[in-house]
Amino acid sequence: MRQGKPGRQRQPAIWFRRREDEKSSLSRLGGRPTLPPDIEWPRHGQADTPLHFLAQIDLSTLPWTPLHNAPEEPMLPKRGVLFFFADMVEEMLWGENGGPFATTRVIFAKQAGPERAPPDDTPEILHAFGDRAGGFETKIIEYPPMALESHVIDTFGKAADPDAAALVASIEKAIGPLPVFTGPGSWNAIAAAKPREYIHELNGRRELILSLHQMLGIATNIQGTAAQLQAAGTILLLQIDSDTSLHQEFMFCDMGAAQFWIEPADLAKGRFYKAWGTTEGG
Repeated sequence: MRQGKPGRQRQPAIWFRRREDEKSSLSRLGGRPTLPPDIEWPRHGQADTPLHFLAQIDLSTLPWTPLHNAPEEPMLPKRGVLFFFADMVEEMLWGENGGPFATTRVIFAKQAGPERAPPDDTPEILHAFGDRAGGFETKIIEYPPMALESHVIDTFGKAADPDAAALVASIEKAIGPLPVFTGPGSWNAIAAAKPREYIHELNGRRELILSLHQMLGIATNIQGTAAQLQAAGTILLLQIDSDTSLHQEFMFCDMGAAQFWIEPADLAKGRFYKAWGTTEGG
């Protein structure tokens, strides 16, 4: 499970999609973290308020990727759980209010513990900075859980896949043909089918609709930050896409994405506390 070289326009990634069976999974978006009791819930480095739990990944269940045997690349641990937290503040300015190491946190644990409820002083999701509520007044401090399953796909830079055709082919290789909805009546058909991912053809335009939650690979480049970091060799540890199928407020900067980053040397040494998060909107 390794990252491709900086600048490569095609890189394998581990893609996460919603499970539709009844099986539980340690890998999930939202819900409550299985954070071991001896690990403190992370708090904002400036405001000292609890951060919001976004996701956890069970490393022992991740699939093999084509770069697994590249000796010069750092590896993810084969066991353990990664937990991802951030301050879901109204403005989503993780680079401000103390900076990304104050507003975001990644925690590695060798094993899972029991599920943990958020601390009582956790602010509302999309709160105003410095306030327990305010902002959008969502009335929630945690998201509902979404169990995840993982697949290996290829991800592409814009130069390699400007129209997403190669991404579609890679996803269909992993999970089979995607459903295609066409014509004026397609909106009703989509609402009835509730597909996890699909292709929408309307007015001569063909669009891939999916949530691109992924580890490694080429990040979605929204406003330039991802491209700059990956050009410098920084590794995409986890990308969490906006996903309203989980909750209407599971959004990052107007339907953007949250991306967590780590330097190769820190990944090689297991220094996940040095990882940080960014978020940008579409």
